[in-house]
Amino acid sequence: MKDERHPSLRAFAAVPPERAGIFTDFDGTLAAIVDVPEEARPWRGAGPVLSRLALRYAVVAIVTGRAASDVARRLRAPGLRIAGVHGLEERFGRRVRPMPDAAAARTAIERAARTLEELLRDHEGVTVERKGLGVAVHVRRAPDPEAAERIVTAIVAGVAKDAGLAAHGGRRVVEIRPMLATDKGTAVARIAAEHGIEAAMFCGDDLGDIAAMRAVRAFGVSCVIGVVTAESPPQLADEADVLVDGPADVVRILRSLDS
Repeated sequence: MKDERHPSLRAFAAVPPERAGIFTDFDGTLAAIVDVPEEARPWRGAGPVLSRLALRYAVVAIVTGRAASDVARRLRAPGLRIAGVHGLEERFGRRVRPMPDAAAARTAIERAARTLEELLRDHEGVTVERKGLGVAVHVRRAPDPEAAERIVTAIVAGVAKDAGLAAHGGRRVVEIRPMLATDKGTAVARIAAEHGIEAAMFCGDDLGDIAAMRAVRAFGVSCVIGVVTAESPPQLADEADVLVDGPADVVRILRSLDS
């Protein structure tokens, strides 16, 4: 594991907060991975420290695969921007705004969700989650998650192709989203540009987070925190400056910036 006192973390902490932004994933980063997505809860203290940081930093944003309103309901941290469904929508305050062209795909997404529910209804432990602008198929509860993931990946790819949508993989999940050039990286870049920041930190744990990790490298000062588990993609260790074991470590790092 890389030492969390890495120079990039010290350099980020030295930047005046009003010129810096903090971006973080939710599942696996601020909340432990659970078998049932509905049971996910933020790590103790995550919400309060993020709210305090939002008062000092130019921007503090959650960039997540979940729907933005879902994360807002779980985290309950005022002052945050939340980019949901991998950047396809954003919530700030109480309003959720879809990105341009994303809303047009909602009907196709809903149709794909119904098709997947029908095709996968007899697959034990496989669940379909509707997210408005996306649909996720979870296999973590299947008797053999690896085998289920292979089967589900093929089925989801076929449904996505027929619907003119895109399929994406993750940690024991396969998703369908609109075929748009939008991901966590473009979400970070967009929000950062709006705030004119000079330094950025991103915390993440999964394949979809790598685009965001690379996006923060565009800044003069950047720090990438990677949460590593047995399921982490190999690329994560190559992209991160600091490797930690779980959400407790991420919250501890955030607290170190709250002074």
